Amino acid sequence: MTPPSHDTIGFILKGYPRLSETFILNEILLLERLGFKLHLIAMRNPGETAVHESVKQVRARVTYIPDYFWPFFFAFIKANVKLWWRKPGVYWAAFSFALLRSLRQFSSSTIKRFAQAAYLVENHVYAKSGSRFESITLAHLHAHFSHGPTTVAFFASWLTGLTYSFSAHAKDIYLQEHDFLRAKIAGARFVVTCTEFNKKHLQAVGGNAAPVFRCYHGLNVDAFIVPVKTRVPGAANILSVGRFVPKKGFPILIEALHRLRQQGLTFHCDIVGSGPMKEELLQQIKSLGMSACVKLVAPMPQNELLEYYRSADLFALACEVQEDGDRDGIPNVLVEAMAMAIPSVSTAISGIPELVQDGVNGLLVPEKNSAALAEAIGTLLRQPELAERIGLAGRAKVEEEFDALRNVEKIGMLLRGARSGQKLSEALLRDSSASNGRVNGVSQTNSLRVQSLH
Repeated sequence: MTPPSHDTIGFILKGYPRLSETFILNEILLLERLGFKLHLIAMRNPGETAVHESVKQVRARVTYIPDYFWPFFFAFIKANVKLWWRKPGVYWAAFSFALLRSLRQFSSSTIKRFAQAAYLVENHVYAKSGSRFESITLAHLHAHFSHGPTTVAFFASWLTGLTYSFSAHAKDIYLQEHDFLRAKIAGARFVVTCTEFNKKHLQAVGGNAAPVFRCYHGLNVDAFIVPVKTRVPGAANILSVGRFVPKKGFPILIEALHRLRQQGLTFHCDIVGSGPMKEELLQQIKSLGMSACVKLVAPMPQNELLEYYRSADLFALACEVQEDGDRDGIPNVLVEAMAMAIPSVSTAISGIPELVQDGVNGLLVPEKNSAALAEAIGTLLRQPELAERIGLAGRAKVEEEFDALRNVEKIGMLLRGARSGQKLSEALLRDSSASNGRVNGVSQTNSLRVQSLH
């Protein structure tokens, strides 16, 4: 465990550890590898039965702040009263903002996040010296996701004067009311997001309020060793991975697979995930008579999922934009599949075209179009030479732009700059990158590390 100190960065997370947020875990581990001292502040413990093995490598302390108000009513009241007593002017200004917004939104969400921020400040941010609270143990706050966690950081910053920054991803950007998102951007030292598409949207919302940077999530490329596959006659293995929620488009994928089955193609498809649509998907598979060739598989840690990637001949993900604006950015599982040189098919929405270049390193089809998706999948299944070429090009793309260390190094530069009060700009990242050969170095396709598949 890393003890708190004046150069420690508080990482505010919605939940920790979470099986579906491998990219956050990777970022934490890489920042620690780069020398950062972190203190993880989670709004809840998900209590998931499966946990990534690499969670054990995290050195940072983890603090959980209550996410349910009534069971911790007296703890919340005590923290808020004490903070009001010590800083009445600052407290009432922040409290009034939170209360008025909750009333306008007919929702308790903002006032709840304010109460959490006050609890965090009073119980974990201030260091007690004797009977006085006089020093702050954190140098900076960084929140992941621009909704709840950043709201806590926003109010914690207001109450303490600590600087903060945040990473914005997908649903948290597009389902959030613009005025409050603009206020959070204005208060931040910087904002990071995982696609160029998101960056342009955040800049449109925030204007010049704070610099917005694009840093892809990336992955540890060395952990994704491309297997040597011996093509054998028979059914192809198709893989898809994601939460069973509408924006992942699994009903469209299942419908596309049914079309291919009717065309006489043989295959087996594993869809790995869980979520509220599970029963609906099971019913669809059954009603289409696809139970023998399409299976729903429970989510699993990364090391187990790698076995599914190794045996996959094709990866498909039918992402779509929902009526309320909810969408993916660049799905991490799509990056993982391409890192394994699996020929991949997805949809041309949001940031996905930043990863997948249609006809070059993957195939893109219009969203919510099962016929187009079936045609693309069928093309790759019928043309193995094309599939192999696209798969290798996908691996090269990941090596060039989606290596986690290169992208986390950029976040590290921004965190150091924010902590020191430095002006943050794209020029800062370019100058720092120019002096770091690892950031500029590009792996070539012929450097692929391969191993036999047993």
